[in-house]
Amino acid sequence: MIAESVEMTGAHYLDVKLSALLAIVGGVVDMVAGWALLKSTPPMMPITVPLGETNLPTMMPIGESGLVPGYFLLGLGVMVFLTGVYMFYGKMMMHRSRFGLLMIGYGIIMLVLCVGMIGNLFSMMQGSALSGTVMLAVGVAMLYSGSTMARK
Repeated sequence: MIAESVEMTGAHYLDVKLSALLAIVGGVVDMVAGWALLKSTPPMMPITVPLGETNLPTMMPIGESGLVPGYFLLGLGVMVFLTGVYMFYGKMMMHRSRFGLLMIGYGIIMLVLCVGMIGNLFSMMQGSALSGTVMLAVGVAMLYSGSTMARK
């Protein structure tokens, strides 16, 4: 009886540490994808404007379509990373089910973002299919990890 409770405690401890490591990896993936999206969005685009019989080269500001998702991914990455660090140091043992629900929420957000990346919603981002595929794997793992933490 005592050996079973020690084994369960060890299994729970390992589960928490793996979930924390998964959150840290997920946060890093989000931060790298956000940084890459911000770096690949040029603020100005060269164009030529017809002026009479000549063409005048000039710069045209382009939309901020890549900035909002880039900053969102960067912010999400920081939140997920800090949650993982907080979990890794064992501060969440009293609120395990809340952290499980938080991990489920992060996993859902990552799955929505990966669909956008794989579907070229962020087409200006280089390697968005690769980032989306990694986010898919981490998002599914976060859903699984969060569901096991929320149950216990």
